[in-house]
Amino acid sequence: MSRRSKIKIRRVLIAFMAFCVLIAMVMGILLVSSAKPPIDSINQCQTEISRAREVEADKYAPHVLVSAEGTCQLAMNEWKYQNDRLFFIRDYGQMLGLAKEATDKAREAAELALHIKDSLHSGLSSKLDAVSYKLNHFDEYYAHLPLSGTTRQNFTSAKLRYMESKEAYERGDYNQVGINLDVASQLITKSVAEAHRYLSNYFEGLSKWRRWADETLAWSRNNNANVIIIDKFAQKCYVYNNGKLKKEFNAELGPHWIGTKQYRGDKATPEGRYHITKKKTRHETKYYKALLINYPNDEDKARYSANVKKGNIPRRGIGNLIEIHGGGGRGINWTDGCIALTNDEMDRLFELVSAGTPVTIVGSLRSLQEINGF
Repeated sequence: MSRRSKIKIRRVLIAFMAFCVLIAMVMGILLVSSAKPPIDSINQCQTEISRAREVEADKYAPHVLVSAEGTCQLAMNEWKYQNDRLFFIRDYGQMLGLAKEATDKAREAAELALHIKDSLHSGLSSKLDAVSYKLNHFDEYYAHLPLSGTTRQNFTSAKLRYMESKEAYERGDYNQVGINLDVASQLITKSVAEAHRYLSNYFEGLSKWRRWADETLAWSRNNNANVIIIDKFAQKCYVYNNGKLKKEFNAELGPHWIGTKQYRGDKATPEGRYHITKKKTRHETKYYKALLINYPNDEDKARYSANVKKGNIPRRGIGNLIEIHGGGGRGINWTDGCIALTNDEMDRLFELVSAGTPVTIVGSLRSLQEINGF
């Protein structure tokens, strides 16, 4: 090979090496200046979504959270698309915008969920108190009454719903609280309305009962004698002397004591003006001691006959043997229509009265408004 040829080959090699170095430098510059994979933005987006879920945005701000998650997914799709391209032509600008939008929406979802939960916490607490008040009111004034099965069932259901609501409230499940509490409120409101209507009808006899009581007390004053007045609603047996209260006993009645006794076996306690016909000692009654009254009186008999003729009641007979007797203290209305006192109270009452002592039995001495405040 001639000297000239060798010089030519060396120049070609030098040029080739220079070209390679240039290419390497260009590639290096492109690599250094190419877009960095925006991993942090995706991580931040996912972190904010996790935080939103921790504060239950999926329950209290679901639409905003779903939008945040959808936008985050779009950002990840764009990220993957860009990663599949040559590194020097990748462009993460759109992906960064989507990730930021998703992050902002996730934060908005979390803030909205917390705000709604705070509002529900306060609002539901007031609702729970309101329903609790109605339940306690019903329990105090109506639960002991012989109400209809539907009214009692509504009250029981309301109570169960309230308890479920309270438990859900304590564990922070406010959506569940709201659903159960609305149902409980409707049921107890309905029960109270039905009970009040039932009692309002019953208390139409108030003026008559008060007149009976006034006349009985007047007789006591005029004769300076003892009389007995039974207040069925108060579940009390009062003994007056010379028109003044002398003794007071708790009384237990028949289970169907709302309304007067209509016929044999109705387990109702009569209402009317009677007197003691016989004092029964321990050997004459199975209920320790007893004061037999003259039920049925003429008014009871007339009412029974009229109701039988109208078909309002069964033809079972009007019943009899209504007494004030011992064996009480059970805490429930359990008799067949009699008035039951404890044996100790029966002893004291027995000493105060005699055959002929007036016994007036009324539905109530107080108005319904005086009793329950409305």
